[in-house]
Amino acid sequence: MGLSSLQLEAFVAAARAGNFSQAAGELHITQSALSQRIKSLEEELHQTLFQRMPRGVRPTDAGMRLLRYCKGRDRLEEELLADLTGSGEAGLGGSLRIAAYSSIVRSVLMPTLAPLLREHPKVQPHVQNAEMRELPELLLSGSVDFVVLDRAFPRSDLEIIKLGEEEIVVIDGREHPAPPGVYLDHDPDDPTTAQYFNQQAGEVPSFRRAFLDEVYALLDGVALGMGRAVISRHLVDGDPRVVIVEDFRPVRVPVLLHFFRQPFYTQLHEQVVATLCERVPERLTR
Repeated sequence: MGLSSLQLEAFVAAARAGNFSQAAGELHITQSALSQRIKSLEEELHQTLFQRMPRGVRPTDAGMRLLRYCKGRDRLEEELLADLTGSGEAGLGGSLRIAAYSSIVRSVLMPTLAPLLREHPKVQPHVQNAEMRELPELLLSGSVDFVVLDRAFPRSDLEIIKLGEEEIVVIDGREHPAPPGVYLDHDPDDPTTAQYFNQQAGEVPSFRRAFLDEVYALLDGVALGMGRAVISRHLVDGDPRVVIVEDFRPVRVPVLLHFFRQPFYTQLHEQVVATLCERVPERLTR
């Protein structure tokens, strides 16, 4: 069974636009013709590809899988044509879309990927910082191609690669110690402090919480005496403003790269994965 290019073109346009009428206009066909192409594709695949919403449409799980295939096919085709015709400039190209949590983005991902991006200036990076709870949806929705999590997001269609481990410790201000029992978290939904103490031996100490939005604000808050914080050691080693509290046992958590499994990957995808696997571990142990 082969997939019609006209059907796939209609499907991709509708998925990107989120609206059949707008997609039809982009393809310069009638909305009826676009709907018929998508209906024929759904019948051929025996799958519903779109969920009809009050305003527009959005891909189902099957639709998202097909959309990932179409995007991957287009990227591979671009690479192949550039290679065969010699029309492409030397070096990798394309978009690099990756999201991770705050203790990893600035201190690990950016310096790890920077040499690759300098060597291949045609690559367009989009590095996104998000809350841990938001990261799986960014990958599932197709907003990014890679996410980094501190726990596995179990799906049979995902590839999960362990890049290393973070060592989690408690820090206090060197010059301005925190008020007793005050700990800083990102927001009320951030479970980091509670999870850390639940993994300590003995009774969980009582504490009250204060909130600062991102990890470098937490470091500043600790240095200013606003509270202690549970944080990655690699962020605080060498920071003279804070000290590691030795009363607690460090906890190690994995750093896991997630992306959708595909039959073929672009050269850029393969190079990104190889770079992260090679260079992230040394960043986490600094």
